[in-house]
Amino acid sequence: MGIYDQLWAEAEEAFAGAGPQVDAHLADRARDQRRGVSLIFRPPPAVQARIKDFLDPLAEEFPGQHFYAPAEFHVTVLTPISGTERWRRDMRELRVFREILREALRGQPAFGVEFCGVTAAPNAVMVQGFPRDGGLEQIRAGLRRAFAERGLGGRLDRRYRNAAAHITVMRFSRAGADGRRLLARLEANRDREFGAMPVDTLQLVWSDWYASAKGLRVLEEFPLGRPALAA
Repeated sequence: MGIYDQLWAEAEEAFAGAGPQVDAHLADRARDQRRGVSLIFRPPPAVQARIKDFLDPLAEEFPGQHFYAPAEFHVTVLTPISGTERWRRDMRELRVFREILREALRGQPAFGVEFCGVTAAPNAVMVQGFPRDGGLEQIRAGLRRAFAERGLGGRLDRRYRNAAAHITVMRFSRAGADGRRLLARLEANRDREFGAMPVDTLQLVWSDWYASAKGLRVLEEFPLGRPALAA
């Protein structure tokens, strides 16, 4: 079973039972002090527009829930500083992290990602992303190796190990969402096409837990080289 199918099975059980898991922090965003630093890439405007077309009817049908804005859509490659309230302590090592990223990403080729279908977890709805080649996993493996060689391997992905290429598009900020009805809406879009993209730039960003557009800072951009030629 693939990671998206596994998440879907967990969401089916949760939504049909107790319902979606509510994120308590969304009720009072001003008091949420969790911050972190992530390496990400963003879908292009055409993909953003297709995702928005999918989300707009959901926002009407499930008012009051948290829907990401197009400017906030992103795929996380790795997380050097996981989002916590203790982020200031970890930021002291940011200079070293950036040096590692520059060295490890130098010469890495661009890669492609296709966005097709939606899935869910008990606490979120996601657009599925599928790398077209092994470029994304090679970059992740190379970065993990580079951090480990500097004795910093344990700093990556403390929340969870990034392995997919999904875009989180919805979270639950209030109880009472009809989980069975939401499942039906998502099921109808399990194979919906959102488009593809070449990934030729990665961004290192500082942001809150939700990568909110307000307050997010791009710390550095890392251009990738030409795509690797198939053998």
